[in-house]
Amino acid sequence: MSAFALRKKLLAQQSQVASPSVDEANVIETGISTDSSKVATTPPKKARKARTTRHTSVERKEAFHRPSELPSDPVSTELSETFQSEVDEAPGSLSPFSVDEENEEYNINSPAQPINLSSFRLSKSNFRKKGNGLCQLKLGEGERLVILGSYGLRVESGEVTVYGATLKASKSVSWVHAPQSHALPVIRCTNEVTLELQSHPNAQGLKDLGTLSPLFRKLWRESLSSPSDGKDSRSRETFRILYTSEDGPKRAVLQDLKSPAEWNREMAAFIASKDLAPSIMITGPKSSGKSTFGKILTNRLLTRTHTHARRPSNRGIVVLDLDPGQPEYCGAGQIALVLVTKPVLSPSFCRPLDVPGIRTVRSHALASLSPASDPELYIEMALDLITHYRNAFGSYPLVINTPGWIQGTGLDLLVSLIGELRPSEVIYMSQTGPADAVEALGGACNATRFSTLPSHPNQISLRTAIHLRSMQTMAYFHAEPAVPENSGIDFRWVQKPLTAMAPWQVRFRGASRGIFGFLCYDFQTQPDLVADAINGAVLAVVEIENTKAFRDIKTHQSVPNNLKAEVTPGSVMELDITEVSEAKSPPLSLLQDRITTLTSEGIPFIDTSLGLTLDPRYSRSLGLALVRGIDVENGDLHLLCPITTNQVEDVRTRGGQIILVSGKFDPPSWAYTEDLYFQSQGDEVDGNEGVGSRSRAESIEVDSEDMAGDSTTTSDGSTRSVPWIEILARNQKRGAGSKVWRVRRDLGRVGNPAG
Repeated sequence: MSAFALRKKLLAQQSQVASPSVDEANVIETGISTDSSKVATTPPKKARKARTTRHTSVERKEAFHRPSELPSDPVSTELSETFQSEVDEAPGSLSPFSVDEENEEYNINSPAQPINLSSFRLSKSNFRKKGNGLCQLKLGEGERLVILGSYGLRVESGEVTVYGATLKASKSVSWVHAPQSHALPVIRCTNEVTLELQSHPNAQGLKDLGTLSPLFRKLWRESLSSPSDGKDSRSRETFRILYTSEDGPKRAVLQDLKSPAEWNREMAAFIASKDLAPSIMITGPKSSGKSTFGKILTNRLLTRTHTHARRPSNRGIVVLDLDPGQPEYCGAGQIALVLVTKPVLSPSFCRPLDVPGIRTVRSHALASLSPASDPELYIEMALDLITHYRNAFGSYPLVINTPGWIQGTGLDLLVSLIGELRPSEVIYMSQTGPADAVEALGGACNATRFSTLPSHPNQISLRTAIHLRSMQTMAYFHAEPAVPENSGIDFRWVQKPLTAMAPWQVRFRGASRGIFGFLCYDFQTQPDLVADAINGAVLAVVEIENTKAFRDIKTHQSVPNNLKAEVTPGSVMELDITEVSEAKSPPLSLLQDRITTLTSEGIPFIDTSLGLTLDPRYSRSLGLALVRGIDVENGDLHLLCPITTNQVEDVRTRGGQIILVSGKFDPPSWAYTEDLYFQSQGDEVDGNEGVGSRSRAESIEVDSEDMAGDSTTTSDGSTRSVPWIEILARNQKRGAGSKVWRVRRDLGRVGNPAG
């Protein structure tokens, strides 16, 4: 018997399971599969006949499993193998089994069977479509539900847990973003629950960022209907229920969010504790699950039910985010103190601005992705944030997230933070060492409980750390504050390149200039190179609250603002430095001419050659700004930033000033290629600006070439010239020594020779 005939015989022997009877049209429109009972398998690949005929039919039958043979407890299912579906999905069916029987042969070495994600199965009795695109689901005791995409969740009766948060019956909607780049949150219920799902109003805007960068593609649910069906893409549902790992898009790598048993026991101990305001510091190596554990812990503490609550009005958790490289609640290169009053159910790049339930109390700009740039300044910033916590939020629980730098100077910083912040609990997210780090951290916890937990890194590698950081920064500059709606969402996405946005025009010359000055952290730029250094770069916008922020004012040299002018008797430049430094609170305008030097373009530049930094006690970060251009003729800086006019006016009202700080931020290479991707999208959509339409640009795979942005060819074959972008042909390589040179420094690592 040939392999093809044997395969047909095996398929005929399989039992056919009838799908639930429910209105097909309604179910397809809501993105919910009616083929929930079918099990999709990967299309068989061709195999050698000689090898295929050596196996018996019994062995072949074991390669197929019916739904009843899948693991009954999907929580215990381990995602030990990566499964990629290579079959095109049939319209209206999320779990198809379709192969070309004439051209395909059965291969017993096919990938593992799909992972069972949701135990919930759609039927006529547990699903009902309501008006305005809402759908109502009824889940039984112990059932779980995994959804891909963006959606609103409202519990009508009972209670569910998602991302560690317990959601009870309420009229408010919890908004969830669940992209493929992160583990998908699981909706679990212990008793019978009735919940309502609805489309996310901001989902399409976030997805449309994929027209500007491939970083935002291949993350969300695919549309069930084709663009030619006449339906507006914005009217489609923004989520999809996943029954198995094959119910997602093609070639998708899906993983549900799991919390190890050791994590659950530790968090249960915090919930049961009588300490109403614990402070928990989370430490550990990189990619050990610190952010995931911190987010689940925050949600559980936030939604806990404590009978000993003395002040129920103080419902909230304070998060001290001290990781400038991978921050969860602020932009890269910053640390922040954040008040959380609603569960956090989305990745950081989906909420780049403050949203209802997440408010930034105070933040500082380190202007670097690592504390290694200035460890002393990093400690000072952390101490200022913890002081504000103790003064204003001392009765709230505190969760502290730390960087993954646990060796050398990084370990010394963690030991210092434990001594200064004095947390009640220190958790180390690894049980495999290194031993010197565990010993040092445990030794620093004199009056603090120290414990270790197993690491649980995200097994999905669709985006690296630098990609996620770029996505967060890009999302920040494409978010626009808006008037809060009834849904509680108070910002919207701008789906056009930054070059098409109207920038802030900030004067840097004259008496009415809008900025106090410009300074650099970690390195000193020559005055004649300042314009080139900041043009097209990301800067931190810092508010100077008091002249005491310039703590080292005596070290500033008395040089004239006009480099060609001379100091004349009686001029402001002859002001005695001692009088300024000893004044109780001199006005900032008195110091502006004293400590700034004008470049040839007229940009006020603050000399930091001696390592001068702003005092965190008298300054704070307002956010980030991207320098789009410098108008030397009119003396204007063109800045792009989501900072509102009210924020600037508040600074003026308090008598403060604004300084722009440069440092070691990631180069915004994504911003330089937005026009290229946007134009390639628009070449084929006939004036629709590439929003909500699928074209050649959207079909590009997210690979290293797309990330570098080297595709600059238009539809007519011409090539665009883009500043700061190196254009290479497919077979062209960079010359030797053309990559960025990185200087190795002695960061206090063990074993480095002194001197």
